[in-house]
Amino acid sequence: MSIQHPYFTQKENYTESRVAFAHEVLQCDHEAGFYFTTPDYVLKSQHKLQDIEVAPDSHLSDWLKQARTQLNQAIQQGHPQARILGGIPFSNAQDVHLMLMDEVKRYQKLLYTSQQPEIAHSRIEQARFIPSGKQYQAQVAALVQNMQHGELNKAVLARILELHLSDEIDVSRLFYHLSKDNPEGYNYAVARNAAHEGWFVGASPELLVAKQDTRVWSKPVAGTLARDADPVQDQHNARQLQASAKDQHEHAVVIEMIADQLSPFCKKLHIPKQPSLIRTRRLWHLATRIEGELKNKDIHVFDLVEKLHPTPAICGQPTAIAKDLIEQLEPFNRELFAGTMGWADAQGNGEWSVTVRCARIRHHIARLFAGAGIVAASDPGAEHAETAAKFRTVLDGFGFSPAQLTEQVK
Repeated sequence: MSIQHPYFTQKENYTESRVAFAHEVLQCDHEAGFYFTTPDYVLKSQHKLQDIEVAPDSHLSDWLKQARTQLNQAIQQGHPQARILGGIPFSNAQDVHLMLMDEVKRYQKLLYTSQQPEIAHSRIEQARFIPSGKQYQAQVAALVQNMQHGELNKAVLARILELHLSDEIDVSRLFYHLSKDNPEGYNYAVARNAAHEGWFVGASPELLVAKQDTRVWSKPVAGTLARDADPVQDQHNARQLQASAKDQHEHAVVIEMIADQLSPFCKKLHIPKQPSLIRTRRLWHLATRIEGELKNKDIHVFDLVEKLHPTPAICGQPTAIAKDLIEQLEPFNRELFAGTMGWADAQGNGEWSVTVRCARIRHHIARLFAGAGIVAASDPGAEHAETAAKFRTVLDGFGFSPAQLTEQVK
């Protein structure tokens, strides 16, 4: 397939593309790389200067402080355009995927042509859920009982779908299809050392926080229902989600926390009274776009990340209690799932999405992550179905149907 190169104009340290084809831009074939698409632009770099070095027993504030320190040092050492790029994990220092990168290129929003790379015809040779559906529903039931008699208001309980495929996974093709199917959201692929760790990729509808000069904005998502192929039923599902007291409560918990944390930094903060409905290919969500004006443009985006991460949308409330229960109940490491992915520059600007609808890709193995927000009104069967619907985002990127998966699930 012959594709013409896009027309580029050079401007300062980045490249703007008047027309950029995704299969030209999103090539994840380097040992290290960062690819990040937003509703407005694409950011990429394959030139890693160094990893952000964090101590094994360190925490979020330490990681962010160390990243800023290393960035300042790199600038002083002759890399004035370096940026911090990568992923911040849910909890474990060993999973910090922050890098100092140079030669960062910025593209205008991608245009997808009819000449799209085909999805590879790989077979699912083995598939398993961790935990199983029965075990997951039992965990949800136990959490609900805890909420009805304790201090916990919400906890996000996750599970893994591990796929062993017949062929090596083409990360570029997978990321291309995720990006094409999620044009209004955030898509990401990050690798510190692809040969040893593989890639972490995903397609998220949710923005943790973004900061540009004195502007700040966030787009939390909480409350989810699967879409339906029948247009009439699909609209019924949307109305059902909007009218759901359980989902409205779950969403309100998240909005209240974010508003409380952002308010001290802001002169103004606008929060809509009611959430909006947004949709992806597979899911309906409740979302709220929060916008504010900062008191001081010198406030760093990491000051905001430190206050907001993890939100109740991907952890729970109260945060400490929910986090402890998650670590007790989940029989796996979340890695970057339920973390945040994005970038920051020397001026403290940046944009950080929430890492959901994601997978760890290594050779022919993919580990998909999905979670559901559990509250006192949760139904174990419905929460189990929600995780299944969320897995569909990455499964679509592979071109796999539920029938193909069912044949191999153990």
